[in-house]
Amino acid sequence: MKNSRLFEILYILMEKRSVTAGELARRLEVSERTVYRDVDALSAAGIPVFTRKGQGGGICLMEQFVLDKVLLSRTQQDEILFALQAIMATGGASEGETLARLTSMFRREGAGWLEVDFTDWGSGAAERENFALVKEAILTRRPLSFTYHSAAGETGRRTVEPARLVFKGGCWYLSAFCRSRQDWRLFRLVRMEALAMEEGSCPLRRPPERPEPPAPVRGADLHLRFAPAAAWRVRDYFHPRQIVREPDGRLTVRCSFPEDQWLLSFLLSFGSQLEVLSPDDWRKRLVREAKKVLAVYETGHTVSGLREYPDIDDGGERPAQNKEELSMEDRTFCQCCGMPLDRPGDRGTEADGSLSGEYCCYCYQGGAFTAPGATMEDMIAFNLKFNEENGHPFGTQEEAERMMRSWFPTLKRWKNA
Repeated sequence: MKNSRLFEILYILMEKRSVTAGELARRLEVSERTVYRDVDALSAAGIPVFTRKGQGGGICLMEQFVLDKVLLSRTQQDEILFALQAIMATGGASEGETLARLTSMFRREGAGWLEVDFTDWGSGAAERENFALVKEAILTRRPLSFTYHSAAGETGRRTVEPARLVFKGGCWYLSAFCRSRQDWRLFRLVRMEALAMEEGSCPLRRPPERPEPPAPVRGADLHLRFAPAAAWRVRDYFHPRQIVREPDGRLTVRCSFPEDQWLLSFLLSFGSQLEVLSPDDWRKRLVREAKKVLAVYETGHTVSGLREYPDIDDGGERPAQNKEELSMEDRTFCQCCGMPLDRPGDRGTEADGSLSGEYCCYCYQGGAFTAPGATMEDMIAFNLKFNEENGHPFGTQEEAERMMRSWFPTLKRWKNA
């Protein structure tokens, strides 16, 4: 307690250079006798503190005394101030008292030359709230629960033992031991909702030295050409060494990305300002996706349903449809596996023998699921196997999986799983 009070006196003196014993006593909630004893202790420790009598007098600190002459170089001071400002930007420090004190001790001016903000333009407030709660859970070793939206399109409630905040690739992640997966996982903070600290404490676990990256996927080596109007975005995403400016102002880029749904969305986000020069399969893939987008607006089809879009041949024409075929809006689908329930025989049964209005005969019988322990991942795997063994009625395996991962979380059985 005394050491803390001595430091407080030193801080006040470095800020004001002179203060009365009465003022110190009031601020520290001690007697003036105690203040004088503390001043003697500071003097004995080599701090150039002295008393001055008369008007304007009091307890003083020699003008020449500054902390950097005792401990830190000017460069080290800058590094400390920068680190503190960065921590404040993350939410790791709730206010700037520590920064203000050190700035005063270092006798530095212009400490506000730097502003650090790791959040993007749209998620700042939400991410800061998540950061503060996650930080508290880590420091107090409390379990944390939250609803998580994964990159695979899954939504579910997780309970974890938080261990470490990780800043990677411009984003904040939580490294935590997931109790449902019984393994370490990385969770992106902006995808976490309804955070809550749970009762109890977390056992001591040693997190991995380096966070495990997502499961490796096949890479795509791309050769891209961008219109001049897209130049500002190109320079945001690619290193200057990857960019070649052509005489007409267009930009070409050679790059490698993981070959997943994100890459498709990223390329489509450039619209008509991008042309994929190679590889050819990615050119065709963008053509197919663009035709599907066009079909949504030309036909009025919704994005709900197992076959969201009509099949389109390479010439861009839609095959003639059976006039007796129900429209997507008129069809009902099993809320477990997505099977169409067009006929009474397709429907499962309730406990009283009546037909189910929500589930098929394969998923639901007698008022109960035929596979009560199944997960959404099990159902996706089952449907992918069916797709492969029956001539790919839902498109390629990659297209089918992409569709299922975006649609299945909306089905009743998996919506709150």
